[in-house]
Amino acid sequence: MSLPKSLGPIEVDVTRAQLVQYAAASQDFNAIHYDTQVAQSFGLPGVIVHGMLTMGVWDALFVPLYTQGYQLTALQARFRQVLQPSQTIILYGVIESADQGVRVKLTATAHGQDKPAVTGEARFSQTASANHESPMPSSPAQ
Repeated sequence: MSLPKSLGPIEVDVTRAQLVQYAAASQDFNAIHYDTQVAQSFGLPGVIVHGMLTMGVWDALFVPLYTQGYQLTALQARFRQVLQPSQTIILYGVIESADQGVRVKLTATAHGQDKPAVTGEARFSQTASANHESPMPSSPAQ
């Protein structure tokens, strides 16, 4: 199988309920993620999406790689702008070859915005079974 040149775009709508669920799972109870008045007191336009939640939704892009035996080995992001639960987030990735695997340049952009809110990079390697290699050497017959 060959890899696509790009992944996505995928549109994601993050709800306030998801922000509360993510806060509970991550133990990130910063009020800027659920209280509009607190968020605005910090100069934000309102409640904002957790940066790490934005990174987590990138996983939906990776399904074509996972189905071909790739596994995620590294993920990094740079948060450039805030995202709000009222915005549709558009996820996109460009696949580049890399030594011993695949590198994907990532963006997350709010619908209607020109500049990405989050940019990043993911690295993947193929699992031993996808390479048709045995994960462990065969032991000699005894």
